[in-house]
Amino acid sequence: MTAPLYITREDRRRAVLLAMAESRLDRLVICSNGLTHIDQSNLVAHMTGFHSIGPSVLLLDADGATTLLTSPRDDAERAASFGFSTVEAADDLAACAARRLPGVRKSIGHAGLRSMPRRLAGAIATRCDGAVPFDTRLFQVTARKTLDEIEAARKGARIAEKGLARLIASARIGQPECDLAVEVNLYMKSLGADDSFLMLNAGPRADAVMPSSERRIVQGDLILCELSPSVDGQFVQICRTISVGDPDPVTREKYALLVAAMHCGLARVKPGAPMGDVCAAIDDHLSDAGYAQYSRPPFIRRRGHGLGGGSFFPGDVAVDNQTILEPGMVFVVHPNQFLPETGYMMCGEPVLVTRTGVEILSGQHASLLVARPEISG
Repeated sequence: MTAPLYITREDRRRAVLLAMAESRLDRLVICSNGLTHIDQSNLVAHMTGFHSIGPSVLLLDADGATTLLTSPRDDAERAASFGFSTVEAADDLAACAARRLPGVRKSIGHAGLRSMPRRLAGAIATRCDGAVPFDTRLFQVTARKTLDEIEAARKGARIAEKGLARLIASARIGQPECDLAVEVNLYMKSLGADDSFLMLNAGPRADAVMPSSERRIVQGDLILCELSPSVDGQFVQICRTISVGDPDPVTREKYALLVAAMHCGLARVKPGAPMGDVCAAIDDHLSDAGYAQYSRPPFIRRRGHGLGGGSFFPGDVAVDNQTILEPGMVFVVHPNQFLPETGYMMCGEPVLVTRTGVEILSGQHASLLVARPEISG
C-alpha cells in the first residue's frame, strides 16, 4: 500500500512510538529551548504543536502517555489546552525536570538535549544517565510535514511574494535599508505571518547578504533579500535580487546563470534522490560555466536548507547530505552565489517533494527584478 502523502501530527506520534518500540525504549525525553528559528528544530512543537515561551521537555512513554514540563509557570493554562496527559509549568524547569525524570534507567532515549541551556541540559542529563541519543531516529521517522504544515508553508509563500511586491513598490532612493526592512516585516505580519526572518541589504556589490543597516539606497544598487515569514510556526523562504534602476548586461547575464543553476537543482528534487544530488546539480552547472572555485567554501557552504519552526529536516542542501528525499518534505533551494563580475546575488524557491517530483510553492519564480524608485522625501 502506498503511504499517504499528507500526514497528521497523530501519524507522527505513532511513527515515533513504533521507533521507540523497535529500540526497546520505555520513555523518550524530547527537549526544546523554546526558540523558533528558520533553520533549527523545535522538537516539542514538532511533536505536539505546542510552542513554549521558555524551554520545555516532553516525556513520551511507550504507552503513548505524554507529560509536558514547561516554563514559565504562568503558561500552565495555555499548555493544558493542548491535550497532554499531564502538564507541569514551572519557573525553575531544571528543578522540575530533576523531580519528574526517573534517574538511572537504561530504557530511555533523549532528543534535542544539546539545544538546551547549560544548567537545564545538565539537570536532564544527570537524571537520564544511561539514556541513548535518539535525535537522528526521531528526525528520520518524522521527516514529512503534516497537511497543516504544508498548507502553512503555501500560505507563507504567498505572504513572502506579497512582501516582495511591497518591497519593490516601497523602495526609495535615499531610504535607509533598515526602514525598508521594517516596513516589509510589518506588512507581512499584517497578512498573517506570526514571525519573520528577513535579510535585506543593498549596495553596488556585496560579498554576502547581510542584516539591514542605516545605509541609504542609491541608484545602481542591487537589493539582496531573503523573505522568510512563518505561519502557524512553519517557516518558508524566497530569495530575490532587485536592481535599483536598469541593470547592466553583465548583471543580467550572470543572474540568468544563477537561475539556470537553480532549475538544475530543482530538477533533481524527487522521492528517492539524495539531497546531495540537488546541490551537486547546481554546483556542476556553475562549474561548467567556469565558476568551480566559487562553488565551494569559503564562497559557498550550502545551496538551501530545511525550513524549521518544528523540524529542520531534511537539513542542508549540501553535497555531503545523503538524506533520501521523501514525499511531504519541504525545504528551500537557493544557489545564492558570489561571482567575481557582480558580487553576491540571490535566487531561491521553497519546494515540496511530491510522489513524482517537486512542487514549487512560490507562484512567481526568481528573475532579476527591477525597481525604479522615487527619491525619498
